Amino acid sequence: MVEPRALGVGYDVIEQLLTGRATVSLIVGILVVKTLIWSLSLGSGTSGGVLAPVFMIGGAVGAAESLVFPHVIPGFWAMMGLAAVVGGVMRSPLTGVVFTLELTHAWGAVLPLLISSTAAYALSALLLRRSVLTEKIARRGLHLTREYSTDPLETFFVEEVMERRPLLLEGRDGVAVAIQLTGDAGGSAGDGRRLVPVLTDEGATGLVTTREQLLEALARDADLQGSSTVADVCVPSPVTLRPDDTLRRAAYLFAEHGVTQAPVVGHGPDAHVVGTVTLHHLLHARRHDLTEEHHRQRLLPGSRRRDPDAVPT
Repeated sequence: MVEPRALGVGYDVIEQLLTGRATVSLIVGILVVKTLIWSLSLGSGTSGGVLAPVFMIGGAVGAAESLVFPHVIPGFWAMMGLAAVVGGVMRSPLTGVVFTLELTHAWGAVLPLLISSTAAYALSALLLRRSVLTEKIARRGLHLTREYSTDPLETFFVEEVMERRPLLLEGRDGVAVAIQLTGDAGGSAGDGRRLVPVLTDEGATGLVTTREQLLEALARDADLQGSSTVADVCVPSPVTLRPDDTLRRAAYLFAEHGVTQAPVVGHGPDAHVVGTVTLHHLLHARRHDLTEEHHRQRLLPGSRRRDPDAVPT
């Protein structure tokens, strides 16, 4: 009743906006009425269209800007608004540029279209958790990963987080001496599940043992009056990593073999153990990602909203 031209897909309205023939009453009517209609439609939980309303609202926003900004060509600012709203609302900046060019054939405006669409996408990615295409799914309680996010484990290599001076045992060492060395290391060394790389005279790599295995060997020696060495109780590690492996690969191997630590062996025929990686080291990438997110939110006042999924720092 207030603005009938806001109903339907509105292709004729979009054409008027993009050609610079829209009146002030049409621009204001579309901005107010179409935005209200679309918000009520999406907010009610019904399945409604997205593309045409975004075109109309984006074009109206740009046309309203043309009333203030300097004149370039007819419909220039409407094109910028359409590309920006599509790129920001749908999180698809290139789609906004292509759609605008298909509607107008204004190939000379490619660069400003790219700037406006990319800027809107960047602002949307910084301030909003999801796009309009996935928000309704998330509100229904379905698990949804954040679009276009980078796995933090993929951005770090093993050599960046590994323990570079791990405790190493000689294969010829006696079990009692090895137990004393692992106990003197302190910290988590007392955990019987802690993995300790073993160096043998034959130069074999990837051999490991644990404090628990050493204690069991010492108990057997006491019963049988034997004299076991570390070489007698070491076993090949189920997982061996390289310095240039990503933490994502390390996490996959940990999950596949059910382990939480692995030795890191260098490259080459004479490669030796250069470090160890544990589950604690894998958390370094996640902590770095959380730190970056925290600093980003502090720089943007509009994003200071409490995230129910956030991890306290």
